[in-house]
Amino acid sequence: MCNVNYGFKVHFDEIATKEDYRPAMTTDPRTAEPADRGASRGDLRRKAFLKASREVFVEQGYEAASMSDIVQRAGGSLSTLYAQFGDKQGLFLAMIDDRVKDMTATMSVELSSHSPVEVGLRRIGRQFASKLLEPESLEIYRLLIGMARKFPDIPREFFRRGPERMRAELAAYLTDRAEAGEIEIDDAERTAMMFLEIARAGLVNRALMDSSIKPDQQQIDDSIDLAVQCFLHGIVRMKVPESGH
Repeated sequence: MCNVNYGFKVHFDEIATKEDYRPAMTTDPRTAEPADRGASRGDLRRKAFLKASREVFVEQGYEAASMSDIVQRAGGSLSTLYAQFGDKQGLFLAMIDDRVKDMTATMSVELSSHSPVEVGLRRIGRQFASKLLEPESLEIYRLLIGMARKFPDIPREFFRRGPERMRAELAAYLTDRAEAGEIEIDDAERTAMMFLEIARAGLVNRALMDSSIKPDQQQIDDSIDLAVQCFLHGIVRMKVPESGH
């Protein structure tokens, strides 16, 4: 057992070795479902509205985008769009919910599977970073930053529905691993937030500021591998006391 500087301890002998890691995938096969199987007409219409809204908001910005533009692109009617989402803000937040659902899917699977912490964090980190680095995700994040002054309620609600929800999902997984005896944590939510910040700090922050940066999957995997290594094991070399002292 080794003490690290994140408010928790890691039991190395219970963590899987690197040979146990699966190749990273943008979509976890355990969460994937056949497209639209069993979906109702209303579900399909909602999916079309959300897809069109992402495109229109990214292309035109929140203020310039209109519900009519979204209907024109998605099909259907304005009355159906308003009935499903209420107004433009409701549609924008539903779009955020849809993206967050994708990002948290792997966290839920790792929790229900009780995956070893190092294996689980690598999968979670790779899925999280891969989703954040999708061009559409980066554009939405840039859009939210631009909205902060004029529409402060929307970015505030985004944090409640997005980062705070992801933190809670990851905290549940870390708590599960603590109960299994793999790690010791004092504050699961703070520890979860720290991991998510480390996971996005390298490639995602650079890609947000420079649209020419387009990391490939290997770069994402390498970045997350380092993030997990530092998160679990730290970077300080532990000195072993000499015998007899």
